[in-house]
Amino acid sequence: MLSRLFFALLAFAPAAPLLAQAPASPTVPAPQTQHADAIAALTKRYDEQPQAHYLAYLIARFSAEDDLADDALQWLALLHKRGWDLGVNPRDFPKLAGRDEFRAIRTKLQRQQTRRAQGQRALLVNVAGLVPEGLAFDAKRERFLIGALNAARIHAVNARGRVEPFWSSADPVVVLGLTVSPDGESLYAAIDPTTRLREAGTAKPFVLQLSLADGRELARLPANDAGFLNDLCVMRDGRVFASDSDQSRIFRAGPGEGSLHLWTEPGHLIAANGVVCDDARDALYVAVYNGISRIGIADAKAQLLPTPKGAAVGGNDGLYLHGRDLIGVQNGFGAGRVLRARLSADGAAITRVETLESAIVDLNEPTTGALTPDGFVYIANSQIWKWDDKAETLRDGARLAPILLRRVPL
Repeated sequence: MLSRLFFALLAFAPAAPLLAQAPASPTVPAPQTQHADAIAALTKRYDEQPQAHYLAYLIARFSAEDDLADDALQWLALLHKRGWDLGVNPRDFPKLAGRDEFRAIRTKLQRQQTRRAQGQRALLVNVAGLVPEGLAFDAKRERFLIGALNAARIHAVNARGRVEPFWSSADPVVVLGLTVSPDGESLYAAIDPTTRLREAGTAKPFVLQLSLADGRELARLPANDAGFLNDLCVMRDGRVFASDSDQSRIFRAGPGEGSLHLWTEPGHLIAANGVVCDDARDALYVAVYNGISRIGIADAKAQLLPTPKGAAVGGNDGLYLHGRDLIGVQNGFGAGRVLRARLSADGAAITRVETLESAIVDLNEPTTGALTPDGFVYIANSQIWKWDDKAETLRDGARLAPILLRRVPL
């Protein structure tokens, strides 16, 4: 759920001077603009990492939000010049929508976007009022589990698209990440209080364990020190790890423990989101805004994975491990795509990045997915932008379309 966590980046961006040699150098934001410090810090970082073009995209977005339209257009033009191939999210840059210059550069960036469709439509899921977020696959029963960003509900969907209620609660909570236990018998879900209750501090997130056989609630693991649990994974021995995106931390529960406790402190884990457990290497991979982080479980030390020059692997919502490949659903910047990142033999670096799906009509804010025997299945049209989580209702005029799941062979 990266779109709502975009501004988490600000908390980790120190103020810094602007990049002096940027082409057609934008003006320095006035001190009173909302994102002046973030623009300055990100521009310095882009000077130090000139291949990290996602930084320029973020600077353009912040500039547009601060009504620095000319600066935003110059950064977008720079992105085009430097070969940005991730497109433009149609919901970004609303303040520029009426300008001919913006429409022109957006068209250029769209034409430059990598276009790839290696998969096909798998299922249309029609559940009234459901804004989906988490997705998991129950291999023993050949069905998907879909969580609701806007309700305390989880639904089961079989291979023919038939939907049945799996779990619901009267509590004012929402469902984020879902994962199936390694033995295939339990579903784990990251559960958060509604925005109103979180802001009031009257409720805390927890991890819910459910029996896949009959939907019974097996356990609740409270995370009393967490802000917003987003995703989770489970090791073969029963260790549970969950990302806290608001505080950019990882929480852990050991086998048999009744609660989650803080495992890693903030650092380069900016907007920690998707997590995947790697039993073979006794490690955790975490999708963060500025890349993919590896944490050795024995020492809890985090390392941002080195990547090939120019490869943008940050901003993933869902993250999954398939052999030596990390599969990511990227929606943090640009138009969104599904990528595959090949790990080195020791899992300490990314050696190759490949686009699996990008610039196709079905992709409309893709979010999370699940590995299946037939490939990777993901939510292609999450519609999360239609939900106003503060008002706890759909935005004015918004209507929900059926949920589209796409399958990509691996």
